[in-house]
Amino acid sequence: MIPVKLSMRNFMCYRDNVSPLSFDGIHTACISGDNGNGKSALIDAMTWALWGKTRAKSDDDLIHLGQTDMEVEFDFAVGKQLYRIIRKHSKPKRRGGSGKTILEFQIASGDGFKTITGDSISQTQHKIIFDILHMDYDTFVNSAFLRQGHADEFTKQTPVKRKQVLADILGLSVYDELEENAKQLANQQEIEQAQLENTIQEISGELAQKPAYENELEQAQSRLSQIEKMAKGQESRLNRLRQEKEALENKKVQLAQLEKHMTEMARELERWEEQARQHRSRTKEYEQLIAQRPTIEAGYAQFAEAKRLSNALDQKLRAATTLNERSHQMEVTIIQAGQALIKDHALAQNRITDMETSSQKLPSLKNERQQIQSQLNQLAEREETLRRKKQSGQELQTQANYLESAKTQLGREIKETEEKLDLLSTQSDNKCPLCETELKTEGLELIKTKYTTDKSNSLASLGSKQTELTERKKRLELLGSEISQMEARLNQDRASSQHRVSLLDKEMADAEKSGKQLNEERKGLAEIEEHLAKKDFAPAEQEALNQLEDELTALGYDSQQHEQARHRLTEVEQYEGQKRKLEEADRLVSQEKETASRAEEAAQELRHSLEADNQKRQELSQQLDLLPQLADNLAQAEIEHQALKAQQEQARETIGDVKGKLQRCSELEIRRKEKEKLLTQASKEEKIYRDLAQAFGKKGIQALLIERALPEIEVEANKLLGRMTDNRMHAEIETQRQTKKGDVIETLDINISDELGTRNYEMFSGGEAFRINFAIRIALSKLLARRAGAPLPTLIIDEGFGTQDSVGIEKLKEAINSIQDDFDKILVITHIEELRDAFPTRINVVKTAQGSTLEVG
Repeated sequence: MIPVKLSMRNFMCYRDNVSPLSFDGIHTACISGDNGNGKSALIDAMTWALWGKTRAKSDDDLIHLGQTDMEVEFDFAVGKQLYRIIRKHSKPKRRGGSGKTILEFQIASGDGFKTITGDSISQTQHKIIFDILHMDYDTFVNSAFLRQGHADEFTKQTPVKRKQVLADILGLSVYDELEENAKQLANQQEIEQAQLENTIQEISGELAQKPAYENELEQAQSRLSQIEKMAKGQESRLNRLRQEKEALENKKVQLAQLEKHMTEMARELERWEEQARQHRSRTKEYEQLIAQRPTIEAGYAQFAEAKRLSNALDQKLRAATTLNERSHQMEVTIIQAGQALIKDHALAQNRITDMETSSQKLPSLKNERQQIQSQLNQLAEREETLRRKKQSGQELQTQANYLESAKTQLGREIKETEEKLDLLSTQSDNKCPLCETELKTEGLELIKTKYTTDKSNSLASLGSKQTELTERKKRLELLGSEISQMEARLNQDRASSQHRVSLLDKEMADAEKSGKQLNEERKGLAEIEEHLAKKDFAPAEQEALNQLEDELTALGYDSQQHEQARHRLTEVEQYEGQKRKLEEADRLVSQEKETASRAEEAAQELRHSLEADNQKRQELSQQLDLLPQLADNLAQAEIEHQALKAQQEQARETIGDVKGKLQRCSELEIRRKEKEKLLTQASKEEKIYRDLAQAFGKKGIQALLIERALPEIEVEANKLLGRMTDNRMHAEIETQRQTKKGDVIETLDINISDELGTRNYEMFSGGEAFRINFAIRIALSKLLARRAGAPLPTLIIDEGFGTQDSVGIEKLKEAINSIQDDFDKILVITHIEELRDAFPTRINVVKTAQGSTLEVG
């Protein structure tokens, strides 16, 4: 993992005003700043983004004070592939609730980043740890990250925990998985063996029944042979009875068909006889009509004449009706014209009446207009009185303003006089406080007396002016109230008079106009009365009405004659139907006679056929009398045959069942051999998996790999330890030691040798212990950086170097510089000035009132 860019918002001491921290171009850098500025918080932001873990107890504690949520966006590279993690957290909305965390994981592609986030936070975290980093948080803080105050994170652990850290760094967890898989497979083979043994026992028990199955098969085959011989004779007799019954059944069907045919022929005979009867009846009716021909023809002639006359009168009636309708329309139009003229006459009279009334009002309107004008002239005098009162009010206001100004001026003079008196009373010498002139006691007293007199005069004048001002304000208030009332009444009276003048002017104009139009209206009324007297209206309609009346007279329609013609037509209209029937009789009488003759012939043929079929039916009935006995014999034979078939089928089933059992015995013999072979194979595989589980275990390959890695750790640690101690100290890691009882046990002890001898790591403290811790942790980090499968070529040192003197610090600088080519990035967090200057790049962290800020220099 190589950091590329870090962005934070409201994370610990950082707010939302921090620019992203880019690690491009940084190889070895120092993160510096005063204690509490937020140096370690940068590493916390990285570990929180990657693993969701930091020094804090909960994520809520990481949110900047006063804020409700935070966010960290971290870009990092693994090999040449770039990834991005965005982790957010917000506080719970109510007390006692839980906060909400969001985790998004992205991978860089050609056109930006695309998400590879899992379905849940745990699934996404598993992908980051096991698929990308191949390292958990604990392994990180025990190797590549030297946390402040935790440089001994590895060395202070128990030997078992040290081995576990080494196993995590070396990626030996895969062997734990292989060991577990081998154990599971061995257990599966053990279970498989038990199942195979049980199956073989079951098969052997079933194969013991094979001789009994063979004896049962022989007996069943003998019984089947005897039954088949008996069934063959019974089947021959049964077939003969079936044939005889089938023949009689066929004759029964023939009898049913014959009876059905005879029934249909009887119905057909009735139909032909009915047709013949109907045709004979119609022939008789036709002959009777033909005999009445003279009477029918004479009556039909009378009907034709009556109908001709009735049609002619109907036509005249329709014409007369049309003329009457048109006459009615003309009359209605003429009446409407007369009514319209009468309406115009009434309207004209109303208008003349209104105009006379209006013109008669003109003198009184003019008189009222003069009176109101006089009232308006009187209003002008009231306006002059109001103007004079307003002028008086303005003069009073001017006097009040003057008094207010004089009062203010007197107040200032009194205040100045009091200040001068206070200044004289506080003066300790006889100098004038204003001009510094030397004064005698009499002079000072004289000045005090003058100022006191001036103050008294001013106070008296102020009281007088206050009294006068109060009087002026009262008069001004009364005058203002009077002016408001006068002005309101004046405006009301003026508006009312002006409105009435406008109305009178309009009414006078209307009266003068009515007087001028009155003669014209009277002339129009006289013309309307003349038209009404002469009935001089709708002339075209009146002329059309006269023509219609002439046409009605010329038509000569007689309603009495029309009624007589209708009565005569009703009397003779019966001959119209008789005439049609006579014509039909002439046309159909011969045809009806021929049809009746053919129907009688068809009926005679059907009678002969029915007699022949009846004789045949009697013969079939006699033959079918033998059918019941034959059916009984056949039923008995069927029962006997079915019993033999059941016995035969049972024998065959028994044979088949026994053969199946014998067949299964053959299959079980083959299966037993296969299971015995699988049992041998399972036993072999169980032993193999047990051996593999032991090989993959802690005391197998894992122990071997740790043994091989320890020399590399010792070499790297001793290189740094030698530089930092001038080769005085040397570290040695033991994996086995002898107990007091003489037994050899697995361990991981760290022994340090110096000029005083060899001692256990726990015997060192202070600066020496720090240098030992530092050397071993750097060695672990280099091992982690080189290990395949866990690419973490980054070293982070967040450690106070306060236990080191100046020589020790120089040695640490040399040690860090010596390993810089082994890591892609090295970040050292410190506030010691000597160390800050030793790095080419410095990331300064400054704390402000708006939160901590970053600066790369």
